[in-house]
Amino acid sequence: MGRYLVKETVAINNALNPLNTSVNSVTRPWNDNFFPVGDPRRGNFIPDCDLNNFSLNGECDRISNPAFGQATITTRYADDVLHGFGVRPHNWDISAEVQHQVTHSLSVTAGYYRSAFSDPNDRSVRFAAQNVYVTDNELVTPNDYDPYCITAPLDSRLPGGGGYPVCGLYDIKPAAFALGSRNIVKHASDYGNPVQKSDFFSLSTSTRFKSGLLLSGGVDTGRVVEDNCYVVDSPQALLHCRIVTPWLSQTQLKIQGSYPLPRDISVSAVLQNLPGPRYEATYSATNDEIAPSLKRNLAACRTQNPCTQTVTVPLLPPFSYFEERRTQLDLRGSKVLRIGSKSRVQANLDIYNAFNSSALLNVNSAFGADWRKAAAGGTGASTLGIIGARLIQVSGEWRF
Repeated sequence: MGRYLVKETVAINNALNPLNTSVNSVTRPWNDNFFPVGDPRRGNFIPDCDLNNFSLNGECDRISNPAFGQATITTRYADDVLHGFGVRPHNWDISAEVQHQVTHSLSVTAGYYRSAFSDPNDRSVRFAAQNVYVTDNELVTPNDYDPYCITAPLDSRLPGGGGYPVCGLYDIKPAAFALGSRNIVKHASDYGNPVQKSDFFSLSTSTRFKSGLLLSGGVDTGRVVEDNCYVVDSPQALLHCRIVTPWLSQTQLKIQGSYPLPRDISVSAVLQNLPGPRYEATYSATNDEIAPSLKRNLAACRTQNPCTQTVTVPLLPPFSYFEERRTQLDLRGSKVLRIGSKSRVQANLDIYNAFNSSALLNVNSAFGADWRKAAAGGTGASTLGIIGARLIQVSGEWRF
């Protein structure tokens, strides 16, 4: 059982340094076709406006943050975050294992592993993380956001062929969007009771037979629950705010064995059955798709006409869809040649991915033509998101 503290060192000091907190860059829409046809300023690729004037003038819209260029601290910390005993974020991890020798050649090990992150006021979660922080923009409230829905694209790859409504989405009101931000870091308990807890179990066995056969293996499984159903600024935080990762998506089965044959030959194998990668469907919704439900343009559009702003929308709930599980078999055969009394050569023949599985390790979650296709970033022998193809390797070792 361990209690782990966040090592703040100078993180808060750097966060409050005006050099770091000041707004050093902003965006500004520019419409080069602002002036009427025939005006030499139209389409000349020159911002015909006073760039020192941060308000709307000429071809230039207002800047995205009026605090640009000012020595402004945009984020500060609440007093009960900075002062007091035990206010630093920390969490507890607990693990327990029991091993039993069933017979002289068979042993069994069982384990339980728990990690919990929750608000200290939630008494249903013991040994949980304490003092979870959130950042609140004091210039806006949940009432400064308008709800909207979109219709998922028609696509046979989506549940029911698509075309279903996706709601629970919010956009900040234009008046609040122009206010910028004045952030304060506070305890999450001021808004709700965030919970993230994981419970994992393992069962493994190891056995040795008189024939020399060695077998070992086991199964690991668990469940993760994340509950962040509280609102700091945008009510969209309640969309898919409780996520329960299913047991099957966390279950792994691994078996390995070796067997000696006559003439100093041995064979061994490793068999794994692992969960497939999860996938989502993040869709880039345009302003034209959103405006009919929102009953206005997106706040980020400001005076753009036409507006080209987009919003990333989840078409599927997270941690709910997974690719097929993958089964991988690796084999080895070895032959030992003894040379004299002090020297020997071991020759090995290895076959990696004997089934030549083409299982996915990582998939593209951006909805489009390449959705659910292999994507770089997976772990394993391949960086292309696909398990490496069958590989045969011959190697040797000389000991003298």
